[in-house]
Amino acid sequence: MKLRFKLNYLYQGQNAPFLYASDIGLYSEKNIEIEFIEGFSSSLVTKAIVADEADCGYGDLSSLLAHTITTGKADIAALMPIYQHSPCALGYVWKGKPLALADIEGQVLCGPRGDTSARLLPLLLQKNGLEHLKYEMRYVQPEERDAMIASGEAFAATCFDATLKFAMTMRGHDSSNVRFLYFADHGLDIYSSSLVCRADLLAAHPTLKDDFRAATEQAWRDCYENPELGVAAVMKRAPQMDPALVREQLDWVLQHQIFPNGPTPMTYDRTGPRMQATLECAAPAETGLGQFTADQLIAAVCPP
Repeated sequence: MKLRFKLNYLYQGQNAPFLYASDIGLYSEKNIEIEFIEGFSSSLVTKAIVADEADCGYGDLSSLLAHTITTGKADIAALMPIYQHSPCALGYVWKGKPLALADIEGQVLCGPRGDTSARLLPLLLQKNGLEHLKYEMRYVQPEERDAMIASGEAFAATCFDATLKFAMTMRGHDSSNVRFLYFADHGLDIYSSSLVCRADLLAAHPTLKDDFRAATEQAWRDCYENPELGVAAVMKRAPQMDPALVREQLDWVLQHQIFPNGPTPMTYDRTGPRMQATLECAAPAETGLGQFTADQLIAAVCPP
């Protein structure tokens, strides 16, 4: 079976284990053939699948839940969480003290349109009783975002941590003093990047769900034990990349997002506070969960 797989970004360290899984045969052993498509944001993976531009991908769970609530259709399923600690953050240049949320009052923020962190920032402020804060949000291209942080034109950027840190380096900016205020550490601890797939394919191929999960988890664990496996997979597709930088990217996400507490099961806690917070992020204020109860929505989108 051939699947078009939409990545959350370009061929870089952040998604290297998926590439490794394809190269080493972990997917083909399960009769899964993967065609990778580079992406821009995990929040846009659901849109790509809906538009029939992809069959599966490395997508944002809250965006997928929001799609299901809005359309009333559970046509895409989230098979497993990849990130255990959300990378959603405000990136800023260290100036002697950590950034506090209240510090953005009157400041210029920047971020790409469609960015997951930009979408969730208002909810983060609301959860911290800071929805009254006034700030200017400028939606810019990623290269403009990086330059604005480097020059000080923007006070902070909405971002995924690794994306900003290493994109700045690749574009010639010094990111050594870039630090992050993580949404997860300020009351918005949610599931984010996940393995997602069309529900009709899962229904038509009963073993696909478990096979896809098993191969993917094995790939991430292999790269945790030996990151150079992932580096080689990226370099095969993006030979212009600096392999040392790819290794830094992969090490970063493995240590900060994937296995921050060491290797743990890559499964959803469907009844825990993180899933409840993810539902809160996904539900439009005016409609709530729509036609679904919380249990129905989780069962439909995150099958066991």
